[in-house]
Amino acid sequence: MYEGYPDFQRIISSAGLRFIGTWQQDNTVFLCPDGLSIQAADPLPFSLDIIRSSSTETVYGWLNFTTELHFADQQQLAEFKKQHPDSAVNSLPVLPGSLGFDVPIEYHSDLHGKRYDASGYSAQCIQFIILLNSAATQLIEKTLLDKTIGFNARVDGFVQGVSPRLPYTVVFDPRELMLNLAANVPGAQPADDSRVAFPYDALTQYLYKNITTLPLSPAPALPENDPSAVRLFCEAFLDRLYNLSGSPCAGAASNNVAMIFLAMPAQHGRVIFELNSVTLSQRPLCFILDPFTAAQQIASRTPDAIIHRTTAPPLPADRRDIDVFYSFPEGLCSHVALDIKLTLPGGNIYSWPQTQTLELSAGQTQLTFHFQNSAVEAIPFNYQLRINYLQDGRWLNQCTEPQTCTAPVLVLTPAMWPCPFLTFSLDAGLARQSHITGTYQSQEWLQAFGLTAEAPNFSAPALGDNTFAWAEAHALSDDIVVPLPQPMSQSTTIGAWSFPQFGSQQAHIVVNLGADTRDVTLEFEPQSPARSTTKTFTHTHNTFDYGWTVTSIFASGFRYRVAGGQWSAWVTGDQTINLEG
Repeated sequence: MYEGYPDFQRIISSAGLRFIGTWQQDNTVFLCPDGLSIQAADPLPFSLDIIRSSSTETVYGWLNFTTELHFADQQQLAEFKKQHPDSAVNSLPVLPGSLGFDVPIEYHSDLHGKRYDASGYSAQCIQFIILLNSAATQLIEKTLLDKTIGFNARVDGFVQGVSPRLPYTVVFDPRELMLNLAANVPGAQPADDSRVAFPYDALTQYLYKNITTLPLSPAPALPENDPSAVRLFCEAFLDRLYNLSGSPCAGAASNNVAMIFLAMPAQHGRVIFELNSVTLSQRPLCFILDPFTAAQQIASRTPDAIIHRTTAPPLPADRRDIDVFYSFPEGLCSHVALDIKLTLPGGNIYSWPQTQTLELSAGQTQLTFHFQNSAVEAIPFNYQLRINYLQDGRWLNQCTEPQTCTAPVLVLTPAMWPCPFLTFSLDAGLARQSHITGTYQSQEWLQAFGLTAEAPNFSAPALGDNTFAWAEAHALSDDIVVPLPQPMSQSTTIGAWSFPQFGSQQAHIVVNLGADTRDVTLEFEPQSPARSTTKTFTHTHNTFDYGWTVTSIFASGFRYRVAGGQWSAWVTGDQTINLEG
């Protein structure tokens, strides 16, 4: 269970980068992102739609943009691979939470303090569709056109992974512990309800520094002279405390301090944590984002490329339109269809409920439902989301329970669907050398998929816990096929670094000489074009660690020969070479 998830017990700092190991996959690590920005694409995935309503004589708008996580550059990864030559590197899957704007107080905007959920995400990209009132629409327009100094935004999210497994049992009173933490952790802030907001790093550090004086009873006792073991214990304990009483917390948009909520129990009690159990937990992270600068540069030259203006025609008094905004999963499997059913209850004008079902479409972000107006005042409506998938010639589905929306429009978020989606993407660099084929399995549902430079994404619903994909890379120039070494259970971008044979490699060479041979000189040549290396071996010095750099996963080996002799076949891994005579 949980194979392929991040493993919080294996956190690695190397070459100035931070990595998280992979549960039950020893030679695969996740690279942590180091920033977030508007996605660098042409055209820029940023637009402001301004709608003037003829019926209500008002102006409103919606802001649609896609952000992209940043990861280490090639040189930094090359340094990591020199120290970990057998490791495959994947981008860390980040589950987005919400976005808030850091609007200066003097703007008097109601954007200040509001949070907006992501409408969609993949392994590296997060999309936001934000509905704006008249004042917010005008502020964003002014920011784009008048080169008003833009304001930042903050995106909160979390990483889901397997908590450290440690041989401890911890007994404690949650209320007694929370009273201590709320009073002493720097930056702790009580919320309006029974929860307390904590800066995550400050909370972890407080546990670490004060673990022996807190009202906790760990058994066996913690080691006295092993700081790293004590810190790991604190992290494992906090994971389980979050599972018990925690929830996501969006911090102030003006800083990048990751936060969590912990609930304050109303009464004293007794809880036992078994830290050796295998359990998932969530850890927060956040990014500061400049959402406007790139769009301002385009809007200064061609404003219509960024800002779209529409006048909505007058709506008849006996009709009610309801708009639904959504992000369509990139490269959704052709055997999957998504739809939404809206039900408008009867009212004081039209007493019968009205129901419509519409299908979501790729390349679109909006559906409009047309109903007969049922009441003098707009009344809430109900909706259900359905994922339909073809299995063994029959259409099956997963459907949500009916939900109620009190807002005039509905923006769909990933959490609303009956199950999550996994998205696999092909990195542009690897796409120049290969295409990917694979098999996706979720429960008993199997689908073949392919990724190419022209169609680099594949998405499918994760119908249950048993969801994996196996993939292999096919060279464009010949018939070479290289499989990914491990199944994928998280959304990811498949690049050259996803294959352990890419980058720095090392092989241990042992040369056994004949009794009559005093020494021998061998020449080693990598399959990826590079200079050869020579090494002289003797009876007493007969080993050598040969290092080389692989620049193509389809040419990852090396060969060797006695100087001036015949080359061996291409080989990989450690080699024992027997030379007689």
